[in-house]
Parts: sequence; C-alpha cells; structure tokens
Amino acid sequence: MSLVSANSIDPAIRRITLAKGQRKYASVVYKNSEAFDVELTITPYGYNPRNDEISEEENEIFLKADTDTITVSANSSFNIKYEIYPIANIREGTYFNILTITPIVDNQNVSIISSIAQLIILDVVNEQNDVRGITTESYSTDIELVQKGIPFLTPLKLKYLILNNSNYVLTPQGRIDVFNERNAYKPTYEYVNRQEEEIYPDEIYENQFEVTSWHISDLFSKRIVYAEIYNGIDSNPQKVELEINSYLPEIFTLAIILIISVLGLKYLNQNKGKSKKVKTKKK
Repeated sequence: MSLVSANSIDPAIRRITLAKGQRKYASVVYKNSEAFDVELTITPYGYNPRNDEISEEENEIFLKADTDTITVSANSSFNIKYEIYPIANIREGTYFNILTITPIVDNQNVSIISSIAQLIILDVVNEQNDVRGITTESYSTDIELVQKGIPFLTPLKLKYLILNNSNYVLTPQGRIDVFNERNAYKPTYEYVNRQEEEIYPDEIYENQFEVTSWHISDLFSKRIVYAEIYNGIDSNPQKVELEINSYLPEIFTLAIILIISVLGLKYLNQNKGKSKKVKTKKK
C-alpha cells in the first residue's frame, strides 16, 4: 500500500502467535503530518502474500477494529486498536491480514490504492505449544547428487530440496558440510537459503551448488555430505546425510581398460612381426 502524503503508521508489520481459541488486542499508530484534520476508514482484509491479492471473505479475516471510522487531528497521532480473533476451527499455521487505513474525501471513500495498511501475521499453535511457541516437524529435506565430478578437473555438483508440509510459512536455514570419511581435510560447507526466502505451505525450495576443491584421498575414500537444516521457526534441526562412493570402481575400470589396451597393442605388434617373417621366408 502506498503512503498518503507524509502520513505514516507504526509498526508497518506486526507478527503475533496465538494458541487455538485465544484472542488478543493489538494496535497501530497512525501519524497525521498534515496541517488539517484527516477522516479515515478502518477496514480489515484477508491477504495472500504470494500473489498480493486481498480478500473480503469472512473466513479469511481474523481482525476486528474497534471502530469503522476515525478522525485524526492535524499534526497528531492516533492509536488504532483492533482485536485478533481467529475462527474456532482454524488449523495451526501462518495467516495474513491487512488493516487498511483509507482517507475520506468529500464524503466518498477514495481508492484503496491511496490507503496505507499494517500487515498482521498470525501464527496459530495448539494449546500445548502455547508456552514453547511455534514448532513443527512437517517439512522434509533431501540432498541429491547432480554430478559426481572428475577429480581435479570438474566440480562435484549437489542439489538440496526442502518441502514445506506444514501450514506455516518457513524460512529454512542451516549448513551443508562436504568432507571425506577419512577426515583428511577441513570440510567444505554451503550455507542454506542465503537469501532467506520464505517457503509457503506445499511449496518446495531448491538450490544447486558446486564443490570445486579436491583432495587426493577423495579418490580412495567416500565423500560425506552432512546437513543440519532449521525450519526458521524453532530450534530443532533436521539432519540429513548423503554418501558419495569413492573413485575406486572408476580407477579399476580405467586400469582394466589400459591393461586390455596394452595387451591388445602387444598382440597386434606380435602378429605384425610374424607376418613380416613369413613374407621374408617366402621371398
């Protein structure tokens, strides 16, 4: 929402956690920086941050303002109170509403585009988690081998995927370490979700990264990929491990090919030598 002239609100975003069945009062301060009084309408809407759509559906609105209209005197502030009351059968998860504050001009409501609004983020937890706050194990992490790489020539390529099976908005974080089972060198690590992107329910976050460092021991021992992933709303990590086989099979295969090639060349050379001797005797 755009600002109306120099007027402003504080805070612009409020995040609240409630257990099922609870209600709570909150507020937003509207500051009128104009030299005249401003009449405003207060309207709550449901909000979808994925597509920026607003909704007037009653089952999506969990806000109730104390009043529909207010008048704020010139160069003064007004504390607008509202109640947060999620519906009784609401699922645990993250929900979004906006409280729009719209000026009235000539007794006509102007377009909502000229409004300013506070974003309210509501995290609903069950009664048992009310003390601990938000927590969920409903997400899964997977690490995939994209390209094993050729030692000292091409990099190892890995991809990690995080699926949000919960009804909360997650901001995954964590670290992925890559090392070999002999611990012959310090791990190479990749930080997860550096941009702190949010994952909405039923969405998948995925990212690919490369490991360019190699050690001679990687030829003969397994490489281990170990990850600790946090969902961004509690402190319980999800641990994932992937093993990448050593290059011994490739080395043995290459050795066999070389041996066969050498023996083949030796056999051909011997046959050529015999052919020359036979031709010489005939002459």
